[in-house]
Amino acid sequence: MTKNKNAVYNKLTVEGEIQTRWICGCFETVDGFFKFCSEHNDAMRKTIEAQIDELDMTRVIKDKNSH
Repeated sequence: MTKNKNAVYNKLTVEGEIQTRWICGCFETVDGFFKFCSEHNDAMRKTIEAQIDELDMTRVIKDKNSH
């Protein structure tokens, strides 16, 4: 994967009247994707996966164990 040298990241987040600033290496890209720092990456991955399961957002299309 190549990195865009001109990538712009949203270090500030605005929710209503409240403006917040990330206090670690996490950030949101201008197109709405999130990148998490090494400190938070594992915890956020587990949290997101749990929410995907909780909200039933996926469907099995091929079972790895079936031949």
